[in-house]
Amino acid sequence: FFVKLLFSLSFVQRQPIILSSGVLVGAMGRHVCRKLFLIASIINLVSKSTCVATTVDHYSAVTTSGRSLTSFPCTQPYAFVVGSDNRHKYPYNYRRRWQRKMPVPSTSLPRTLCGSGSRIHEGNENSSEFNSAAHRAAKNDVLRKHSRLALAPMMEYTDRHFRAMVRLVSGRTLLHTEMVAADDLVMASNGKSGGRGRESVKNTKRNIASPHVQQLLGQSATIPEGPSVLQLGGNDASQLFQAAKTYHEYSQLQLSTASSHSRCEYTALNLNCGCPSPAVSGKKRFGAALMKDPAHVTKLVRAIHDGVDGRLPITVKCRIGLHDADIKPFSREVYEGTRSSQEEYEELRKFVEIVASDGIATDFQIHARIAVLGGTISPADNRKIPPLKYEYVRRLAREFPELNFVMNGGIHSLAQAREELQVDDSLAGVMVGRAFVADPWGFATADEVLYGDVHDGLDNNLDQQPRNRREVLQAYGRHADHEERHAEPAQIRRSLVAACAHLFAGEANSKQFRMDLDELAGRPERLEREAKAQAWSSAGGSKASSLASAFSCAPLVSAGGWDDMQAVDDARPSWDEDELPLSELIVDAACRHFGDEVLDRSRRESYEKKIWEEDEARRRRAKGDPVLFVGGDSGKIDNGEKVSGGVVDGWFNKGLN
Repeated sequence: FFVKLLFSLSFVQRQPIILSSGVLVGAMGRHVCRKLFLIASIINLVSKSTCVATTVDHYSAVTTSGRSLTSFPCTQPYAFVVGSDNRHKYPYNYRRRWQRKMPVPSTSLPRTLCGSGSRIHEGNENSSEFNSAAHRAAKNDVLRKHSRLALAPMMEYTDRHFRAMVRLVSGRTLLHTEMVAADDLVMASNGKSGGRGRESVKNTKRNIASPHVQQLLGQSATIPEGPSVLQLGGNDASQLFQAAKTYHEYSQLQLSTASSHSRCEYTALNLNCGCPSPAVSGKKRFGAALMKDPAHVTKLVRAIHDGVDGRLPITVKCRIGLHDADIKPFSREVYEGTRSSQEEYEELRKFVEIVASDGIATDFQIHARIAVLGGTISPADNRKIPPLKYEYVRRLAREFPELNFVMNGGIHSLAQAREELQVDDSLAGVMVGRAFVADPWGFATADEVLYGDVHDGLDNNLDQQPRNRREVLQAYGRHADHEERHAEPAQIRRSLVAACAHLFAGEANSKQFRMDLDELAGRPERLEREAKAQAWSSAGGSKASSLASAFSCAPLVSAGGWDDMQAVDDARPSWDEDELPLSELIVDAACRHFGDEVLDRSRRESYEKKIWEEDEARRRRAKGDPVLFVGGDSGKIDNGEKVSGGVVDGWFNKGLN
């Protein structure tokens, strides 16, 4: 009956037809996929109408081939949604979203017929659900275009300052924030009286514009962050719903107020299912521990999706599996003898299939190592000891072509990232973490090497970027000055300086440059301590005498009373009128230790130098010669002796075309 109805519509009314299967995961999904494309092909052959079969979530408006439905001139299409909807299985009230309309570019209303027997809906294209779906489709398109290279989420590293630095280095890299715990974000939006869960905060006065929320969610006000993903962590659906809602409200507030202090607009939200830290996966039972219950992860993804009203894509970052050291201590022999590679892969495949079954999570970032839980090895060792198994991620990408997979783990350079992507075209991209922190300028040509951007003299993305490290520091300095004008330098300068500390990794005198930056980072704290010490002295005695009076049980109050004590707490350093802004201090430090050749070296020249160094290092290893350490100041080889020349000098003598 359904096929006959399709043919009658195509012959009689000659209307464009859109076939959507909703969610296609697993064997049944692939079977439906083949049927839909067969029906669409027959209709296109025997009739004059246009029939489009889409195999992604039926409101994402993107076909499997990547062709957007907006490219079809549909004036009043019929959108057939084949298959039942299982949203009623989940605890929240989804009945109002029982049937979503496919966002089709049309001046009239899209009409939806459900193959599962639901009634016909007439939708308003200006409705919130229609707009949310269209907004999500646009964000999804941005996410797919910028996934070739992604900056991994790293606690205490990928804050807004480092993301601003990376954006100056690469305009196309997909950035990830450090993990934001859902309970921290909810507490920040509710003040000190915030409770747990959605029900507990109904009657609490929320303050989504609080400084703490801005600290957790804010982006640079001077450097547009571009494609970026906010990572959330938690194991409670109501907490994640509230956290996602807080972000959504805060981003709308930033747009409405046009605040010049900070921005907040992310391309997607990500759920952390891969962190093996005992503080995360042990005590709080989220991170990598969530992989034990993929059905629960599906509910968490749904909660985040509903928190942002379906306006953003939701992605999942995970590992290839788990090893619980509480049950059996981890070692290479125990790991290899516990289960076969096929069993391990099947568990990973089952996790992906269940999480993606709801049609929300279609993008996965997979660290190609297992996570060892139980605290027997440190988080740093969790990034090194378990073996890498890239073949698992590639196999997933081949078996689930409707999903997108980004491979993470063990990628240390831009050249290696390019090689991994050239193995086959099944991967959507690669993700790099520590290597980006250790040498951000090593990825300066990522837009050209991985995305194909070129300098064409036009006003494109590549021509607008800083051309060398001198211009990068100057642009980042404007961000640093803006941040210090809106915050206490003693509280923020260390993180500002840390973002550019490794910009000259591998160059001579890079260590001296980092030492100068460290002195700049600690200067506000030192001046603040001196100001408080002077306030102590003027309040009626030295700090030591006050401590002595405390130990002798005398009141710790000076002759001036509590007002003087408050003056000590409020003491701030009196900045010298000749004190330069942080931007100039950073540039001056770079000019003291690096010549114009280093500061003005172009991106392409730096990339060719890096490639030459790697080739020279491989040649030396093959011959058995000592290999220079990459990233040092120069002069050190494997046995610690000093040398007068080496890889860097050889590159300068070689010259560049």
